[in-house]
Amino acid sequence: MHAMVFTEDRAIELQSRPAPTLGLGEVVELDIDLCGICGSDLHAAELTQVYTGEHILGHEAVGRIRAIGSGVAGWEIGQRVSVNPNGNTCGVCENCRAGRRNHCVHATLELAVGLQVDGGLAPMLVTGAKTLHAIPDHMGRIESAWIEPAATALRAIRLAGDLAGRSVLVVGGGPIGQLACRLARHAGADLLWLAEPSAERRRYAVASKVDRAFDPTTEREAVVALDVDVVIECSGSEHGTRMGIAALRPQGTMVVVGGGVHPGLDPMAILLKELRIQGSFTYVDEFDEVTKLLADGDLEVADLTTAIVSIDDAPSAFELLRAAETMKVLVAPNG
Repeated sequence: MHAMVFTEDRAIELQSRPAPTLGLGEVVELDIDLCGICGSDLHAAELTQVYTGEHILGHEAVGRIRAIGSGVAGWEIGQRVSVNPNGNTCGVCENCRAGRRNHCVHATLELAVGLQVDGGLAPMLVTGAKTLHAIPDHMGRIESAWIEPAATALRAIRLAGDLAGRSVLVVGGGPIGQLACRLARHAGADLLWLAEPSAERRRYAVASKVDRAFDPTTEREAVVALDVDVVIECSGSEHGTRMGIAALRPQGTMVVVGGGVHPGLDPMAILLKELRIQGSFTYVDEFDEVTKLLADGDLEVADLTTAIVSIDDAPSAFELLRAAETMKVLVAPNG
């Protein structure tokens, strides 16, 4: 089968790989319906803490159960499922026992689907049954493919605290940023702004219920002058992080969602304004919560889906995304 592979020398290539076999244990085999390309996939080479080499990429996968391994109960052949790539929790570490499953090293830094083990940018995937979440019968195909990134955005919004009546700046207008805008408005944000350098991505601001979208390459001072309660940093860039900190009012909150290796936090600004800097890493219960929002139409994503491509066209989709010339590309490995 053709698959998008993150190689041992940290390159991304379309390769021919053997189809996976079910094997023994509590695992299932899926026919992949759709798998999104995440912004972190584009920067996998630099994200050495979470991406290891020589595996198939793809951690935003949905599909149908093809085969069921021994010891697996509660699932049926042909059932639609989404994959929680961080679902292979050990259940016994301190973090698991404390309910911090998103900090289980086993699940997030050793066996994360598409990051350290084979993922869904291929026609078939064998994964642990604990990674599966049922997709409601009435849920649309496109909406199901957004579950994983939407869960990431929902956790960030939750960690920002009560947004009712507050002002929010989202830095970075890619898929996670657009989702954060929509979820912030759903959570009751009074004033909502977006900073995004790509004109292509800024054009989604109206649909994301943003009051105004700024181009930070020419309007940085206007962004800094906003004096906001909350910043959701989705860009992963030093420029975006520093700008977001500068735009916060005293005792404001920044939630860092975008991954990037840079010295973007300004300690003196954090100290003098008594800012709260909050990281947001994957999700816990948000995976099931956002599934309901998407299935019931409370979170709209169809307009953010700019292309569905074959696995053979995935390399060109990676390049378009790197250039910020499109919003969200879903790969359909089985057509």
